[in-house]
Amino acid sequence: MVIAAPVAMASDRQDAVRVVYRDLDLSTPHDSAVLLRRLHSAALAACGASEFSVPDYRRAIERSACYHNSMDRAVAAVGAPAVTQLYSGGAFAAN
Repeated sequence: MVIAAPVAMASDRQDAVRVVYRDLDLSTPHDSAVLLRRLHSAALAACGASEFSVPDYRRAIERSACYHNSMDRAVAAVGAPAVTQLYSGGAFAAN
């Protein structure tokens, strides 16, 4: 399965980053965590950070409404109970 999570930017521009997860079994905690890490990277990218961004900038993006809204929408769109539970329960650590 593939999900493209739309993200509202401050400029009202919408970006979407495709996240592929058909290779994962989302009923398992391990694969649910793998998907959350993929969604995390996609949300960072959609909100303006890249793998080349300095750590302080990436942390600032992680605290932004853009990032949190993106993650919330993406997790809801996936609709997998194990993913939702891991994300909502605070057990997911992005780094």
